[in-house]
Amino acid sequence: MKNTCTESVTIHERYTLNCTHKSLAALTSPVLLGPLDQLVPIFVPVAVVFVYQHSESLLPGTELIPVERLKQAISRLLDYYPHLTGRVQVNTRDNSRSIDRLGTGAELLSAECKSTLDSFRSFPSPSSPSPLSRLTITDLPDGGNALLPPFDSAPDAVCSNSIFTVQHTRFACGSVALGIRLLHLACDGDGYFQLVQDLAEIYRGLSIKEDGREEGSIVELVHPPHIRGYGIDLWNMTPEEQQTARQFQPPMFADLSPSMDTPEVLASATPQTQDPITGRILRFSGREIDALKACGSDPKGSGWVSTFDVVSAHLYQRVCLARIKHAQNIGMSDVPVDFLTPVNWRGADRLNLPPHYFPNAVLCSCFSLSPEVLKDAPLSQIAETVHNAVRTVSTQQVVDTLHWIVAQPDKSLIRPNFHTGLMVSQWCKFDVYTNVGFGVDQNGEPLPPVLVLPPFTPISLVDGLAYLCATEEQLRQPSQRVLGYSDTQAIDVAMALSEPVWKILDEDP
Repeated sequence: MKNTCTESVTIHERYTLNCTHKSLAALTSPVLLGPLDQLVPIFVPVAVVFVYQHSESLLPGTELIPVERLKQAISRLLDYYPHLTGRVQVNTRDNSRSIDRLGTGAELLSAECKSTLDSFRSFPSPSSPSPLSRLTITDLPDGGNALLPPFDSAPDAVCSNSIFTVQHTRFACGSVALGIRLLHLACDGDGYFQLVQDLAEIYRGLSIKEDGREEGSIVELVHPPHIRGYGIDLWNMTPEEQQTARQFQPPMFADLSPSMDTPEVLASATPQTQDPITGRILRFSGREIDALKACGSDPKGSGWVSTFDVVSAHLYQRVCLARIKHAQNIGMSDVPVDFLTPVNWRGADRLNLPPHYFPNAVLCSCFSLSPEVLKDAPLSQIAETVHNAVRTVSTQQVVDTLHWIVAQPDKSLIRPNFHTGLMVSQWCKFDVYTNVGFGVDQNGEPLPPVLVLPPFTPISLVDGLAYLCATEEQLRQPSQRVLGYSDTQAIDVAMALSEPVWKILDEDP
């Protein structure tokens, strides 16, 4: 059962924020972005809503996340991320991106929702095993979109508007939602959540200052971010070096030879469905994940599979089979069966990037299985394919790929070796609930969010796009474990599919 509410969100104030100190002096404009920052369309952001419930554990009379203190925290944050005060610049020669107009500013919006947060909660049915109400992103105003800053995806608008924008929305009960949007060309999911943790750390430091820290003292991050993109020096390659770099064909990218640039080939890389697309949040409990791991492990006992491997394989198989059935129902023969996932190359056994690396560090791995294999293969075979796909590319191949990216005469033509199918991003390993508490309780302990999820926006509502997200169970302590429940943390899958495919999946036992 679900309580519905139609109360709108009203934006009252807009603030342009800049660095508090002379951090911009250390940067040269334009700020060059790395090769991996060139791969995401400029209009694609990373956008997540963080919801904080007003609590009786707050000090009496304390307001949860006051806007004035948040303004101070964002300005101090920009001292560590000064390039986020600039604007996107696209080089007309090769369509590479950089950041210029430093100091133009980030933006903070102050908004209000006249309803209480609890009015948006979904309450379980009488047959539900859990008596607790749940808050989901799709229940919030406009599916959570009203809690994000407005966004214009037109290229000219993207290049003139802020790279980093925050919307602070206060509910009637005093609870607060922070909708934080960053252009994806500035960072990936790992860098994004690192920035939010840095903002929360600075915010908490400011609150300590108000309780007695010497006036004028500066909050310092314990672990400052590394904001210089890996591979920036490659922009200095000679014409001869660029020619050599173009001889390499990265396994994860489509062939860019002239014969592959025909309208027919380019059109095949775009989903052609005209059916309505809707997004849903699917909760996989710890017990369900354990069951999938049992089915998805090699029956001979060799090798291992992760939560990501088995959940992705399960989704890939079920979604593709539903699409095959839908195609048969309407007399079509071509069915998208590709699989794509971004792989994080930060690790010591990969590119060994500096600690707290902020820019993009992901490359996508792609593969495809035939409809016959998807129909007949056990889950363990598909999970093994997913497992191997994210581990088959070598570090040297990635280094060669970075050279290849820089050497391309038109960066806008670079695209994954993927047509349509299922795209899965792994966010369930990020600490999205821990270290992102802004307000503190009477004992000085940070108050964590009650919900952290990306809304289904007009840009992310793409047929076959899924995010595997951590849940509030990240906050569960060993002493809070319930007898009979798995120690495995639940995950939420935020997935968009066409409505006919959802209908078939709903009928799938």
